[in-house]
Amino acid sequence: MIITIGSQKGGVGKSTICCNMAAALAQQARDVIIVDSDSQRSASAWWAERTRSRPELPHIACVQKDGYINQTLEDFNARYGFVLVDAAGRDSDELRSAMAVSDVLITPTKCSQIDLMTLSTMAALIRKCVQVNTKLTSYCLLNIAPTNKRITEIEQARNAIMEYPEIILLDTIISDRKIYRDSMADGSGVSETDGKAASAKLAREEIQQLVSEVLHGII
Repeated sequence: MIITIGSQKGGVGKSTICCNMAAALAQQARDVIIVDSDSQRSASAWWAERTRSRPELPHIACVQKDGYINQTLEDFNARYGFVLVDAAGRDSDELRSAMAVSDVLITPTKCSQIDLMTLSTMAALIRKCVQVNTKLTSYCLLNIAPTNKRITEIEQARNAIMEYPEIILLDTIISDRKIYRDSMADGSGVSETDGKAASAKLAREEIQQLVSEVLHGII
């Protein structure tokens, strides 16, 4: 299965979602490869740290690939159970060619208005893509969401996303938690941590829920 994590905007946590999903799948003994097509190479840096300092964690493969990556993804799809693509936060050859062969597209977004405004461009791109790739299922994920229940941004964001029928809004919400930043720095996924703090437990639940919701009936 090919899963692309892509957006029209940077800074929405694509690499964090990609790496945490990869770690959660690897924990379940799934064969996983990350294709890092973002020039910032955040996923590659995470993988390098994992390889260097966390050899006890389940194996995840990782490669860097730029340009038209559709053929590469199809090749990997024949060899791995899950191919996760970290695409750049902009319209690009990498994003478009990945969408052309992906089974799933996950578009993370923050709850802010400036982030939500980019969804109209993403929806238009999805409409074009599904004319060629009819199997593509497109999700939107509220990411780096505020944890203060008194803030109304989440509900406002939900209402805004519902205006785009091309994009399925996931029930899962990934909150703004320090443990996500810490795990990215040390090459692990939050699902691989054993912190007893409430925020750590909630982060593990969030990623587990995300994987289950996106891959319902598959794992």
